[in-house]
Amino acid sequence: MEYSKVQWPKKEEIVNSTLWVIVMSLVLSVYLGVFDLIASRLLKVLVSLFGG
Repeated sequence: MEYSKVQWPKKEEIVNSTLWVIVMSLVLSVYLGVFDLIASRLLKVLVSLFGG
């Protein structure tokens, strides 16, 4: 069968890849949260300055 030709990843590679995805997801969500907070406050300031 074709399955015998497949080189399956080792457990260590799977764990490392999973941890990498989790860490990068957390970093990206913090980055986007901070960006959203700054953008919303900036928008409130601009609206209060120029009326609205």
